[in-house]
Amino acid sequence: MAEQNKEKSTARKWTRRAFLGFGGLVGVGLVAGVGGFMYAKSAVRKYSGKGLGDGDSLNAWIRIAPDNTVTLAVPRAEMGQGVYTALPQMLAEELEVDMSQIKVIHPQPESPYTNNLVVTQDNPNIFKAYTAKETLYSFLPIVVTGGSTSIADGWNNMRYAGATAREMLIQTAAKRWDVKPTDCYAKSGQVINKKSNEKFKYGELAEEAATIEVKELPQLKNRKDYKVIGKPVARIDIPQKVTGEATFGLDVRLDNMLFAAVRHPKTIGGTISKIKNEDEILKMNGVKKVFITEYGVAIAIADNTWRAINAARSLDTEEDNANADISTESLKAEMIRKLDEDPIAIRVDEGDALGELEKESGKIVEGRYHVPYLAHATMEPMNCTVLVKDGKCEAWVGHQGASIVHNLLNESTGIAKADTFINITYLGGGFGRRSEPDFVRFAGAAAKEMPGIPIQTVFSREEDMRNDPYRPMATCNLKAKVNDNGDIEAFNSMSVLQSCQNSAIKRIMPLMATPPEKDQSTVEGIEDLPYAMNNKRVAFGNMDLPIQIGFWRSVGYSQNSFFAESFMDECAHAVGKDPYQFRKSKLGKHPRHEAVLDKAADMSGWSTALGENKFRGIALVKSFGSIVAQVAEITKVGDKEFKIDKYHCAIDCGNVVNPSIVESQVRGGLIYGLTAALYGEITWKDGAVEQSNFPQYEMVRLNVCPQIDVHIMDIDEYPGGVGEPGTPPAAPALANAIFAATGERVRSLPFTKSGYKFV
Repeated sequence: MAEQNKEKSTARKWTRRAFLGFGGLVGVGLVAGVGGFMYAKSAVRKYSGKGLGDGDSLNAWIRIAPDNTVTLAVPRAEMGQGVYTALPQMLAEELEVDMSQIKVIHPQPESPYTNNLVVTQDNPNIFKAYTAKETLYSFLPIVVTGGSTSIADGWNNMRYAGATAREMLIQTAAKRWDVKPTDCYAKSGQVINKKSNEKFKYGELAEEAATIEVKELPQLKNRKDYKVIGKPVARIDIPQKVTGEATFGLDVRLDNMLFAAVRHPKTIGGTISKIKNEDEILKMNGVKKVFITEYGVAIAIADNTWRAINAARSLDTEEDNANADISTESLKAEMIRKLDEDPIAIRVDEGDALGELEKESGKIVEGRYHVPYLAHATMEPMNCTVLVKDGKCEAWVGHQGASIVHNLLNESTGIAKADTFINITYLGGGFGRRSEPDFVRFAGAAAKEMPGIPIQTVFSREEDMRNDPYRPMATCNLKAKVNDNGDIEAFNSMSVLQSCQNSAIKRIMPLMATPPEKDQSTVEGIEDLPYAMNNKRVAFGNMDLPIQIGFWRSVGYSQNSFFAESFMDECAHAVGKDPYQFRKSKLGKHPRHEAVLDKAADMSGWSTALGENKFRGIALVKSFGSIVAQVAEITKVGDKEFKIDKYHCAIDCGNVVNPSIVESQVRGGLIYGLTAALYGEITWKDGAVEQSNFPQYEMVRLNVCPQIDVHIMDIDEYPGGVGEPGTPPAAPALANAIFAATGERVRSLPFTKSGYKFV
């Protein structure tokens, strides 16, 4: 606990007014006057409080009403990952309120709610001032959900928000009773007088408490005293979802609403220049308007979704048919050619890996790996409802970036951000897809065409799957030298793929886009392998293509962990070593990795024999601040036919806020990765995607889904993410189990493409 107050001696007095503007800021958190952020421009500190309801704000995050309801601003989108429960848990712990007292709202995209962690990848430190870059990100601001950052982003900030508000309330009560604050304590939304047992509800104190000056950081609880953090608290959002009361984007219904459907060009990167049958379309029942947007797509507006989609499908368009020569085969051939070219970047160059690989000693292991494009395939299709009226704009949308929505509506409607109000709904699956601009941009364009009428713009499943920002296709050559002791004397990796960061950020925030050679996601999962290696080189080349790619759950780790962890198995088998022991022997400098690996092996009974026709595979990956090891158990039931019996999964994600949410997210991430490994593939022909719906883009079904056992390591460390880390090890663990069963090394996904069946 010493660290939390280790620098407070340097703090100057900080007032409620300053605190109010700093509440919960990532990177500086609740500290106004600790570090240099107190001197930042006031524009970075302001928030409006819109949507927080009645009552008094104790900071940018907390408002307490007279009826003792605590409204908490949670600026991270709830897309099933549990942030509407886990973030309130951190607040409730220190504010001393029951979870039932907390009402959650998504605030407007304003500076105090910036998620600097998602762009800096540095855990927030409330004792340090903002860097110039962090100040810029707050000024913009960047209010987004992604990168498994919500818990790490809020860990200190939410707890200090609650603790400081608690102390403000205690001081207010003490003043009224004319006693010392130490004679009072907080419990269940009340301040209690230790001597007289008198009580004040928070709602009775909030207005006066808002004027209190807090002179130093409050003491946070010791971990051993937690009553809410670390407990499997029931999720706030589940009852609404069970009863159907929860509002997702597609659930939005407003008076006089119309519905719009989007029709994209037939080929990727193309544009629609003319609608040749407009008169005919306008005669269809319920159709109100068809037009071509400035973005080169066509939109049909009708009185219900079905009629709008049918009208859009019936459009006879004139297009430029750009990039019609793109095919999966031509892309693969170009990637293979680029493997032999000079890389655009060498991310790791330790020792002389290339020189060592030329020497005759040791066992040389090499393999070429490949993965296809993947769609996000969210269950709720892309949608956004926008009303443009009287110079103002209001939107209802499930989006991972409220600030992105702000920017896009300003662009597509021409209405100032100050006159735009955004309602973030529940998301029916995000996975990175709902951080994208397209569906919001088109919704703004549709609403602008028919001012005064709310327009709900929807992508049909086919339009979404054929125009997704895909996980990139990637090819990787791996080569290593391993000696008889199992030591990796040299390791070389060369990958070729499109730059995810460059492609996505150019669409989302163009001025912030980094060049492909600076993309940190391209070789993540290979460059940061924890295993001891004497010489290591990690390089990559870039594919410059019109195909849009984006952030897909676990981003670069999704493909690179399949490459690297399958290849570690290759190295182990090449020198006759047990795959688990081979990995363990190289983790001396990474005890947390080793402990997780040991736990997964122990869970699976790795050292014991399995029954007839049963086999295991293991994989270990650290991503998004958390370490995950998985062991897949399979049964061979026929020639290249398997039943996936069980996955044993151990995770070290540091301090845990809600273990049941962690378990759910690990299971969900694993199944998402397994779906991609078994079936996922987007292919191209004549410049267009061949898949259009779930019959061509299969999901893991109940009869194939394995039992998944999850163990959460008990670690008192800064929290890592849990939304994505369950995904990367799923494919290599299964690949390694299949090798154990067949002796065949599957280096290309999906497994079904190699003739494997799963029952």
